[in-house]
Amino acid sequence: MKNKANIVLGVTGSVAAFKAAELVSQLVKDGSEVDVIMTNAATKFISPLTFHSLTKRKVYTDMFDEIVFEDTRHISLAQRADVFVVAPASANIIGKIANGIADDMLSTVVMATAVPVIICSAMNTAMYENPIVQANIAKLKSFGYIFVDPKEARLACGDVGKGAMADVQVILNAIKAALPSAAPSAVTLQPRHEDSQYSLDEIEGYLQNPEISLLFERIEKITGKLLKDAERQMFLSFYDELDMPVALIEFMVQYCLDRGKKGSSYLRTVAQNWAEQGIDDVEAAREYVRLFNNEYRDILRFFGVSGRDPVAKEIQYMQRWLNDDGFSLELIKLACEKTIINKANVNFPYADGILNKWKAENITQVKDIEALEKTYYENVNNWKRPVQRPQAGKKFQNYKGRKWDYDKLAQLEGTYVKKAGE
Repeated sequence: MKNKANIVLGVTGSVAAFKAAELVSQLVKDGSEVDVIMTNAATKFISPLTFHSLTKRKVYTDMFDEIVFEDTRHISLAQRADVFVVAPASANIIGKIANGIADDMLSTVVMATAVPVIICSAMNTAMYENPIVQANIAKLKSFGYIFVDPKEARLACGDVGKGAMADVQVILNAIKAALPSAAPSAVTLQPRHEDSQYSLDEIEGYLQNPEISLLFERIEKITGKLLKDAERQMFLSFYDELDMPVALIEFMVQYCLDRGKKGSSYLRTVAQNWAEQGIDDVEAAREYVRLFNNEYRDILRFFGVSGRDPVAKEIQYMQRWLNDDGFSLELIKLACEKTIINKANVNFPYADGILNKWKAENITQVKDIEALEKTYYENVNNWKRPVQRPQAGKKFQNYKGRKWDYDKLAQLEGTYVKKAGE
């Protein structure tokens, strides 16, 4: 890392805030100047005094307090930073940034910055996997925001799953990679998040390869601008590490630009996804794009979702439904509709449960489901129908009424009347 790098660190409300103190300590030891911005919730987990003691600098918590004393702080901090880091980053701050909400010091400075922003997620597993949170993350990645994914661990709530903030060293590596004058050879990058780094000599060596020269030339023609060093690093990693042919990289870049996506993070995500899908030529990419643009978007529409791409977890479900399980779109649509009726929101695991049940019943057509449900409701009605029991004989139906001697009764009545008159 360069000496005297200016780092702005945003800390949000999370039990992982103690890791932020460790991160600040290491950055200061490396010679960086660190300005810390804390949300109100963050101050409930760790004291601003802790960060002041580590940085020997003012800790910012209230935007309006600051602009009374100094220049417009949210602008000056944004301009001074070389890299902006949010660690830990809650679902709340991710949602704010993704939707352009600037209602406190941290979100306001993020909106005003033009430097690389690194977001280190930390939250409960269920929150992290929520489709809304994943959609916000995907949206920010498309704008070039850098994400350091959480790791799997035992969380503060007691659950075990993905959601714990990444280790400090992983975050430091991401910061080093994002700094403009970072020394490439000094950076150890994590798979799927950043590109491997190449020395200047290595890049010069690659440029002797006609394919690489052609690759850079074509990408510059497609994008209409000269490639920066970081971009050359990225495309070299696609060619060298992901084994993507030049023609496939060119097709991928054009595909992303056609969709209005030109951020490096989005390109990395697409390249990694295609590599995982075994896409190794343009024809396979065209077929996958057709599937992605048609079937995947159709399934999202079945859930009532439009205007966004599916996130990674959703893609995993859809790939399995379409490719491994072989469900038709008609069946998937019915499962999505039943999910919305029962859950009132997008719930891929619930729809997956419905489809797995149909798979176990060897259901392949909608008419099979109709027959299955008809049988089910008939059985339910039979269970609810009152049992007809033979009626027992009425208690008094064989009783013989008493026979009265009405003449005698009349005589007795006359006798009583006579006595009553005497």
